[in-house]
Amino acid sequence: MNDVVDKQSVQGSLNQRLRLVSGLVLFVFALTHFINHALGNISLAAMMQFQDWRYAVWHSWPGTILLYGALIVHVAMALWKTVRRRTLKMPSWEALQLALGMGIPFFLVLHLNRTRISENLFNTSVDYNSVLSLMWPGGFLNQTLLLLFVWIHSCIGLHFWLRLKPWYRRVQLGLLTLAIIIPVTATTGWTHAGRMIYLKGEQAAALPPEVLAQLMEYDTIGRAIFAVVAVSIVILFAMRTFTAQFRKKISINYPNSVRVRTAPGPTLLEISRAHRVPVQAVCGGRARCSTCRTLVMEGLDELDPPNAAEAKVLERIGAGKGVRLACQIRPKANMRVYPLLTTELQQPEPGTMDRYRWGVEQPIAVMFIDLRGFTRMAEDRLPYDVVFILNRYVKGVTKAVNQNGGLIDKVMGDGVMALFGIDMDRTQALRAALQTIIDIEREMQVMNDELKSQLAVPLRIGIGLHAGPAIIGRVGLDGGNVLESGLTALGDTVNVASRLETETKSHGATAVVSTSVIRSAGLNESLIGKQEDITVRGRERPLSVTILENGSKLENVLTASSTTTMKEQQRAV
Repeated sequence: MNDVVDKQSVQGSLNQRLRLVSGLVLFVFALTHFINHALGNISLAAMMQFQDWRYAVWHSWPGTILLYGALIVHVAMALWKTVRRRTLKMPSWEALQLALGMGIPFFLVLHLNRTRISENLFNTSVDYNSVLSLMWPGGFLNQTLLLLFVWIHSCIGLHFWLRLKPWYRRVQLGLLTLAIIIPVTATTGWTHAGRMIYLKGEQAAALPPEVLAQLMEYDTIGRAIFAVVAVSIVILFAMRTFTAQFRKKISINYPNSVRVRTAPGPTLLEISRAHRVPVQAVCGGRARCSTCRTLVMEGLDELDPPNAAEAKVLERIGAGKGVRLACQIRPKANMRVYPLLTTELQQPEPGTMDRYRWGVEQPIAVMFIDLRGFTRMAEDRLPYDVVFILNRYVKGVTKAVNQNGGLIDKVMGDGVMALFGIDMDRTQALRAALQTIIDIEREMQVMNDELKSQLAVPLRIGIGLHAGPAIIGRVGLDGGNVLESGLTALGDTVNVASRLETETKSHGATAVVSTSVIRSAGLNESLIGKQEDITVRGRERPLSVTILENGSKLENVLTASSTTTMKEQQRAV
């Protein structure tokens, strides 16, 4: 039995990969095709020259096998996924992509018959002059709709695949601009070239009547096959929905006493959507994110083991026992579940959710500040004195962080965690974090002056600063009894920054900063402090750090750098 389950798990993961890879191949073909169309805005000759290159690639045996293999695989995988659906309730973007994908074959049939099939069966020419002579003006609507259906369908898929990549946010606006420019210029390009051929009377010789009649018959056959497949899917879905009413039901119990009855078969995500229970699925149920993660509190043993795609995601997030992805599990018995990324049982109003509600990966600088020797000092003081000194310290640190555009993540007794770069560019964030070290040191001097009569020795601090990608999200429990909901950072960058703060103890330093932070801020680390390679627990390679005994050298270098930048800007103006 386990062997069968393992084979099914591997097969499910393989299907997803095949659908993705085949889709990417088809997108590359469509992209080069549309760029070729866009060259019609320049001249027919430019279109023909670029087509020669495309023809050499896609009409070769390897190119043909790759292209049509990808087309067959992608259509088969898409149909298989559609047939397996148990509900039509889905996000609007997913519904649009599905509708466009189902509509593409209807328009593609005519295009294929006038190009590849015509060339292979009747030895006709498929250069731009010949094809445009056939397509303009009668084929304008079919070609335009085909182009738009293919392009929008592809862009939706690419967006919801790439949005999980850490670099995507930085280039998203540029890619959106290209996503608008390419179909517009492709449409104007081929229609302009077709119109010029038509107006100048340079159309290629018309196809023989018997060939044209045969192609039109193929059009009818192709669209009939498409209609049969589409109607069959609808009938199959309707029959499955009808027969499900008579199958044995299982119960799915959600938080707040929400309980639904359903027939086995759908995924937990499909069941939740069908019964309007909000379970997040940023990637559309493709096991590319973990937003649908769910704690299975009862019924875990009745589930199939995770497939390869689900196992990879669960491993990455360090999921505990009982945590599964709702988009991948198919309940077969009664279950009690707890969606981990939402406890509301009503969908939030559109526009009320910010981008950090479900977590975003982005580069930031993370700073840990710790008050040295505070625990020892607190042992001999009255509780009021301890709280007063601690509040004064936190107030000073918060002031320094906020005035430099940073964000206090959390206060942990005498430790403070701060983030820089939430809403500013990377270089600005790093320089702001370095300036904060200087400002915190000044605040400590002021504080020591204020409390010198009460302190046997001056208070000292230790600061660790590191930068890199981190998961930023709003973390908290409903009601705020345990945690206040607010932005927090998670990941390796946070762990390294914390360990650098610990390193200040052994080095007797004010701050230990990863050297990459100083370099990325445009500063010379050798002028600021001593460089050293240290071993950070959890990392294989040593990390280069700069040890700051105090902030005086950093202040001098940062001030000189800022002065130089201002002079350069004035000269530019």
